[in-house]
Amino acid sequence: LMPLVESKGIYCFYSARFVAELAQLAGGRDCLEIGAGDGTLSRFLSDRGVRITATDDHSWSHKIRYPDSVQKLDARSALRHYRPEVVICSWPPARNTFEAAVFETDSVQLYVAVVSQYRFAAGNWVTYQSQSDFSLEILPALSRLLLPPELGSEVVVFRRAAGSG
Repeated sequence: LMPLVESKGIYCFYSARFVAELAQLAGGRDCLEIGAGDGTLSRFLSDRGVRITATDDHSWSHKIRYPDSVQKLDARSALRHYRPEVVICSWPPARNTFEAAVFETDSVQLYVAVVSQYRFAAGNWVTYQSQSDFSLEILPALSRLLLPPELGSEVVVFRRAAGSG
């Protein structure tokens, strides 16, 4: 199935348990999804009662059909505009420059990134590992709820340290 959907910017499937656990992590706080693609994850979370706004710069419009529910905003602009407490990004491009803005936004208390266990494949690991105001934690139990398991998806959670920001 993955070869059929990857061309549309889909890199994993979200199980119902994954969505439920992610909703619990959000904990009733205002959420922002950056790089939301077609907005599937935000839609699932919204259906669970999460207050979430889906944003994307629409740079993949040659592959993805962006619904009206996904606001056309790059990550930096979205973070400035919404000033969220929780930010979610599923499969951010490897070595991207926009994730640094998440850690620079003082309203952000929690950042959840769905990446690959293969550091070269997704996420900005240089930025991740240089954080001093956030703790970094990989959640294997939550990662196992992403499908299919052989993709090696990994959920990385960053929590702002008390007194910083």
